[in-house]
Amino acid sequence: MSLWMRWWLVLLVILLTVIAPAPVQGQSAAKRFADLGYGDRTARGIDAVLDYYFPIPTGLRPASDGLLTLRFSHSPLLRSDRSTITVALNGQSLASTRLTAENAADGALAVPLPVAGFTGPGLFVQVQVHMRLTDDACEEVQNPALWTVVSGDSTLRLDLQPVTEGTLADLAALFAPLPLSAPTTRLPPALVLSPATDPAILRAGGIAAFAVGQWSALAGQDPVLTVADVLPAQAPAIVVALGPLPAGDWGTVRWNGTAYEVDGQAIPVDHGILALAPTAPPHLLVAGATPTALTYAAQALTTVLPAAPVLAVPQAPPAPVAAAWREGAASFAQLGIAQRRVSGAGEHQIDYAFERPPGWDLRVGATLELHVVAAAGLVPETSWLAVAVNGITLGSQRLRVETNAIERYRFELPADLLNSDLAGTPLRQIDLQARLYLDLPNNGCEEVNTSAAWAIIEPTSAWRLPHDSAATDDLGRFPAALIGNTSARLVLPAQPTATEIQAGLELAAAMGRWSATPETLPPILVTADAIGDDRNGPLAILGDRNRNQLTTTLNTAANTPFVYQPGRGAQATLRLIPSPWQSGARVLLIDAADGAGMRLGVRALRERALLRVLRGAQAQITGDRDSTVVPLTPPLAAPPQTLTPRIEVVLLERIPAWQFVGGILLIALLATAVLVVRIRWLRKP
Repeated sequence: MSLWMRWWLVLLVILLTVIAPAPVQGQSAAKRFADLGYGDRTARGIDAVLDYYFPIPTGLRPASDGLLTLRFSHSPLLRSDRSTITVALNGQSLASTRLTAENAADGALAVPLPVAGFTGPGLFVQVQVHMRLTDDACEEVQNPALWTVVSGDSTLRLDLQPVTEGTLADLAALFAPLPLSAPTTRLPPALVLSPATDPAILRAGGIAAFAVGQWSALAGQDPVLTVADVLPAQAPAIVVALGPLPAGDWGTVRWNGTAYEVDGQAIPVDHGILALAPTAPPHLLVAGATPTALTYAAQALTTVLPAAPVLAVPQAPPAPVAAAWREGAASFAQLGIAQRRVSGAGEHQIDYAFERPPGWDLRVGATLELHVVAAAGLVPETSWLAVAVNGITLGSQRLRVETNAIERYRFELPADLLNSDLAGTPLRQIDLQARLYLDLPNNGCEEVNTSAAWAIIEPTSAWRLPHDSAATDDLGRFPAALIGNTSARLVLPAQPTATEIQAGLELAAAMGRWSATPETLPPILVTADAIGDDRNGPLAILGDRNRNQLTTTLNTAANTPFVYQPGRGAQATLRLIPSPWQSGARVLLIDAADGAGMRLGVRALRERALLRVLRGAQAQITGDRDSTVVPLTPPLAAPPQTLTPRIEVVLLERIPAWQFVGGILLIALLATAVLVVRIRWLRKP
């Protein structure tokens, strides 16, 4: 190659380096408002406010500032010198523009969002619109020409990155799954069990998996985990250790041959250890010098921990004193919902999502009580609160604004509509939508400060759900059949393979994800040869007759599905069976020939999309290409009576004509007989 050609190539490389833009690391794609749950919304009146709330998923944080691009259209009759639109973030005004003829059909406003390092649960965005048609001081407030539409094509761009550092108080953010919509991915946590067949390590691993399920519930995601023999370098990991420390950087934690040391100080052998290694991705150590100490450390994962990198655990955690859903009730605060405030005249919408215990059959008398504080200057005749649950409107009430005290608004809940759907599938999610209309007086054409209109929904608001215990032999109510006064035992085959152990751990995680009550006891993972003769209490058995010896003692009559997919055989069957060891108890059987089939059966209980299809006592799961659930028995939950109306037939229409005529003749015959007897009686001397 000639010298000038070499210099030309060098120059070309330099030019490409300078001209080509550097890749943006982790920058998320812009999300449309419509994809985030907000379609086109219309602001009406002189002053109006549109509220938006964009939650930040657990485990993600903004690494840099964001960008909101507001797309809007408005009435072409608006006065451009007096009409404006403003965007505020968490109460701070960020950008404004005038509503002019040029942007009447297709307006846009780009708003930088100062969110770098923000650690809150979500972003409150307000679009504040001021509209005028004239310069008159007494302009009509409700003129229909006063309108502005914020398009669902507006976009939000956030540079969200996974949380990689923290303390033991941040375990949910460090190990919970990220949503599929996240701009980046994170490998699922690996449970490192060595040796995995040690009963103490297996038990502690099951409790740790249950905690992973609880963290997934906080994130609103399906639990995902893997199993490993050694510490992975590029994935989050939870290491369960009995005695000597596994290889890795564990900071100030050491093993001296008989006990653990922290900063050179020995920890009593009967105390467990929790330690978060100073590494990225995060590595969590759950350890104990004795089996009891190891169990204490694992149980501590199911509670709220302080913000520290290392903790010693001397005993089992205490029972929660203020658990949600105790005695059938729960406040918003117990369910993790903070105070929600709206401000500005006009209509506001607040959306909540709750999960109730799946084993409840709600009775008549269930109520929702909202505690609301509203500004005293609102017009009580035209300010109101409306509530809808699962898309069902419960009604509306006028706001009581005489004082700034908390007012209670009670709404009756349609119990049957919250128990099951038309297919008989049990419902466990409650979606609440609260709409507030705040109206300010317009007396004497005086200027009114719209910030004087505000309302707060307090976290003391509560659900009160009187209920009966639903049938426990309904797979759709998982894990109701495994919740009791004692820990459920998840029975693996003797000498389980790594895949079978993973199936058991995933079942424990599924229990933690869907239990919905903080008082649920973590399950115990045990093998069939170690369970002993005491088989009372909640049980789940993994494996078919050839793989798990406990399955041979169960009556597992098979049912034929009413539909099936030709060419695809069932790899797992789920059954809820009466326990042969305890009267009234049920056993969950995951009938599969190998670990892959067991994991497939557990998947139907772990993932929301498959769990919502389950109903009845038996179901088949196939997974040759994609997982399919086929219920084998009729649903146990009755469809809502409100959605299955019947024709009411009056009593006379229910009686056949011949019975009606026969009844008249019988009455006449009896009357004649009585009359004859009476006449003869009177003729006697």
